[in-house]
Amino acid sequence: MKHEVFRLEQVSLPPYLFDINLHLYKGEIVALIGLNALGLEQLLTIFQKNIPIHYGHVYCNDILVNDYLSSSRKPNRVTVIQRDSNLIDTMTVEENLFVLRKGFHGHLINQKVLSSQMEQLLAPLPVSIRRKTLVGNLSSFEKLVIEFVKASILRSDLVILHDISNFVSELDLARLEVLMHYFKEQGMTFLYLCNHHQEAFRFCSRCYLMQEGRIIKHLFPYQMTNEVIIKYSNVFEQSMERSQRQRPPEVMEDSETPFLVCENLWYGNVHDLSFSLRKGETVVLLDSENLCIGDLFTLFQGTAMPERGKLTLAGKAPSKGDRSISLIAPKPYETLLFPQLSVIDNLYFTSDEKIRHIWLRPKRRRAIAKELEPIFGKDLYKSSLYDLSQEKLHTIVYQRILMQHPSCVCAVQPFGSVDMFQRIQLIHYFDAFKKKGITCLILAVSLSDTLQVADRLVILTGGRVDRVLTRNEFSQYGGIAGSIPLKSKE
Repeated sequence: MKHEVFRLEQVSLPPYLFDINLHLYKGEIVALIGLNALGLEQLLTIFQKNIPIHYGHVYCNDILVNDYLSSSRKPNRVTVIQRDSNLIDTMTVEENLFVLRKGFHGHLINQKVLSSQMEQLLAPLPVSIRRKTLVGNLSSFEKLVIEFVKASILRSDLVILHDISNFVSELDLARLEVLMHYFKEQGMTFLYLCNHHQEAFRFCSRCYLMQEGRIIKHLFPYQMTNEVIIKYSNVFEQSMERSQRQRPPEVMEDSETPFLVCENLWYGNVHDLSFSLRKGETVVLLDSENLCIGDLFTLFQGTAMPERGKLTLAGKAPSKGDRSISLIAPKPYETLLFPQLSVIDNLYFTSDEKIRHIWLRPKRRRAIAKELEPIFGKDLYKSSLYDLSQEKLHTIVYQRILMQHPSCVCAVQPFGSVDMFQRIQLIHYFDAFKKKGITCLILAVSLSDTLQVADRLVILTGGRVDRVLTRNEFSQYGGIAGSIPLKSKE
């Protein structure tokens, strides 16, 4: 008989969640795919803490822990693993596992005992970590393993994996599958949150589809196919069919001279890297081992110089404050926007070089605002960004870059941690960049729809180029967490 770990019955929390019914059993891996982001964060909070709900019941291990009549607000034994690690980088692995946990009352710490216990726990797992190793010196996958082990020590009823593919490389995702099945056999239950069905179907035995704060479909193993999922993601598929993914031939032919050149580049984990981009081309640089994305982005920021080789844009090395290149980090709405400024001021912030005297001419600003009203609606005239949704903030970032019209855009994992409708919007923005002749370099550790906008895929191994695939060859890449562009219907 199956042991039920969590059960949500008709849980509602307007305006975020409506009539949520969800069952999780011991020792299984269940996917939750958000077709849009509404309600996902609130649902995670309900799993972790017994916050007040408008209606419904929440059961944990067959015990009622929360309902609409009363809420204890006591935390449940739930572990959330995401990009922002729960571990402390400046402490050792042993200290993170055994000392920093509820129930540890020791006054004296026997380091040898802790190290011995750590080695016993890690022995059956696909990692080898030395004693007294600082967490800050571990790779992303090794940190993931330690978080799994810590969840096991804490006897977590549920482990929620939130957008794992955004910080774990494609190669490590294959190792993650083995790791998850090992802990699954130990009785651990997983809820796997992601934004792509191909990734979810690989790992999970069941799948919930969520849209507008509602569970719209519960997929069983025989239903977890591309044919079934298309029925629920038809907006995305139709958008891809309508949009012309191919670059206009004249843009490619008129720019034989490389615009972005990386030649015999050495810096950090980048080893003798060479590639080039032509004017108006979009290239995905897939770091399949998650080694050098951060090093490359640092060089594009102009805050460091290569150890050897060269990196140039139109013959010039990247420099601080150069507006001819736009850098988009993960979650750009946290780093590129000013929440205390109005929406309009955020949009115009980098446009003063392209639109002359924009700050001195109110009429021109109002005229541009009229053109932006169809995109932002009433939100365009808000005096700050504090009450805007993540989707709107994303739109502000990319619309501002489009108005800035840089020569080059360098983006890190732009499709990570966004829902299906945001992915559609981002694809249209990258199409707009192409039409304006803007060169785009996408730095990625997982594909996640980046191939929909790419002209070429450059795959890195060991900090250097391993393979280069053109658009017609994308189907040759057997990536785990990505999608191959739809072929045009003739």
